[in-house]
Amino acid sequence: MTHAPGHVRQTFLNAVEAYMAWNTGEPEPTCEHEVNYEPVEIPISKACGMVWNCRDIMPGVDYRQLLDCGMDIKRQTYAACARAMLAAIKAPPPQPRL
Repeated sequence: MTHAPGHVRQTFLNAVEAYMAWNTGEPEPTCEHEVNYEPVEIPISKACGMVWNCRDIMPGVDYRQLLDCGMDIKRQTYAACARAMLAAIKAPPPQPRL
């Protein structure tokens, strides 16, 4: 596990925000990531990969938002949250009740 630079951690926080606003049936959202001081849109799943091994502690508000979505997160680290969020992104959408 490693430390991630601030702009990379911010990209993941942007991805959490985009995930929270994502409606079922819509394409995977994107978030802003800074490359050479220029903003670039990337899929939120890519943002998860950027902090996959980051052991820095997630801000409590963002961590609780993911927990409130029903994610099973073992630790309050960026890595644990990214792994849970990527699993949720890849999960099949819920089926409508008949």
